[in-house]
Amino acid sequence: MVPNSSRWFSWKNLISFRVAMVVFCLVLVAWFGAAFALNQRQIFLPGETSVGHHLFETSCSSCHQAFQPVNNDACMSCHQAELAEDAHGPSKFRDPRWAAELANLDVMTCTTCHSEHVHMFGRGVHLQPDLCMNCHQGLIEGDLASHNGFAPDGCWTGGCHNYHDQRSISTGFLRRNMGEPPMLPVQQLPERTVVLQRAVAPAPDLTQEFLEGRQ
Repeated sequence: MVPNSSRWFSWKNLISFRVAMVVFCLVLVAWFGAAFALNQRQIFLPGETSVGHHLFETSCSSCHQAFQPVNNDACMSCHQAELAEDAHGPSKFRDPRWAAELANLDVMTCTTCHSEHVHMFGRGVHLQPDLCMNCHQGLIEGDLASHNGFAPDGCWTGGCHNYHDQRSISTGFLRRNMGEPPMLPVQQLPERTVVLQRAVAPAPDLTQEFLEGRQ
């Protein structure tokens, strides 16, 4: 008589699976515990941080609140001065005339275009280079003769347009600089004054990061 071993093997497989799951959970708990104990928050990053934000990798609370997405206030705490004359600022899109465009792309929220820890094309933008065509498709389809034949990603790659700051393509700027060479003989960076709020980066503390100081 051939022994019925199928039931024995099924119980054996089930027990092995349970043991494997218990071991996996214990390793996962130990891994998270070690991360909290050693303040190694980088292991929680879901992807690469953009170049401009590498400094904040040791201080997640600079942008994040516990288990909540990054909001506009966090972005503006650093970028408010440079967006003082934002060509596509919130005040523009509060006008009901732009409701259809706003439905295509929620530009009222910074993270629609700027999102950390995902593949980036540069400048901290994670959308495709033809993102301008969400609202301006007509410009390359005959609405503006000077742009006939332009590629959908031309706004991005041509170097003419900056989404937030359009002052450099104003007609006044073009008239004043029409005779200038494409590149100045001596290139130099403009002087910038940066007022630091902190002398040193804040000490990393996972208790503060994940529990906001609550015990």
